Amino acid sequence: MPERAEWIVVRHYDDGLTAQIALDFLRDHGVPVAIRGNSGATAILNRFDSAIDVRLVVRQKHLARALEALTALESPGTPIEAREELMPVSGHPYRDVQVEPERRQRYRRAAFALAFMLPIGSGHFYAGENVAGAVLAAAIAGCAATAVVMHADRMWIAAMFVVACDALTSLAAVARANAGAAASPRVQAVRATACAAFALVASLLLR
Repeated sequence: MPERAEWIVVRHYDDGLTAQIALDFLRDHGVPVAIRGNSGATAILNRFDSAIDVRLVVRQKHLARALEALTALESPGTPIEAREELMPVSGHPYRDVQVEPERRQRYRRAAFALAFMLPIGSGHFYAGENVAGAVLAAAIAGCAATAVVMHADRMWIAAMFVVACDALTSLAAVARANAGAAASPRVQAVRATACAAFALVASLLLR
């Protein structure tokens, strides 16, 4: 009986949609590929410690073509692992593969959209700047609560301004995350507080 062809893990994903895009791309380019692992239950925003573990696997003989196709799919600066780093340790086709940890690519459009879809600092949570996200979420909740209790329409405007600030400044936060240069918690807190203060002042100046 012929020996079973070896499977090699070329990518780990914690996003089922991203994994499916890569799968379809490789198949479109003639690379036999499969998805393994546990898709789990998707967590909101940054998927904090979620159970998602999706692995993209190819057979050994198609490894070079798969890496070449993934290079074209991903951003030019995304590192591609060397072939010797992908060799199995224990012989198991889907586990114990020595792979350098990858920095998950984040997308500015996703951060911008999330900021409005889930107005709780979602843009910064998605970008991985959780301190800034928490400060902005608190500012939005505070403005909304004040608007309800005091019947102050201007506070609704302030809350919307904070959401807009989250969306706009999350674009830079995503760029920092992709470059591996996320702001420190202190800097995040200062920036988010400044955004909240700006939104409050701007709403009060409106006539």
